[in-house]
Amino acid sequence: MSNDPTMETLREGRIVSLESLQPGESGIVEIVEAGSFENGLSVRLRALGLSSPHQVSMVRRAWFGGPLVVRAGKATEIAIRRTEAELVKVRKIED
Repeated sequence: MSNDPTMETLREGRIVSLESLQPGESGIVEIVEAGSFENGLSVRLRALGLSSPHQVSMVRRAWFGGPLVVRAGKATEIAIRRTEAELVKVRKIED
């Protein structure tokens, strides 16, 4: 059995995809996966501020599967596709 703390919190359900956060909820970025996309996408997401251990907050979810507006850090707001947000794993901050 692995002693990796990130994998342990993933198994316990404390790490979720960024896409699953609701407006007003926040998390700490743990993992940015490449998924079926090229590694260039994960590099781009990190450049936008979606990298470990930055805090992110869900600002708005567009209707009908549209993009998500996410705040990375204190001031940067970005719109990303839901498929891209699924690649970002966050440790949800409980209020």
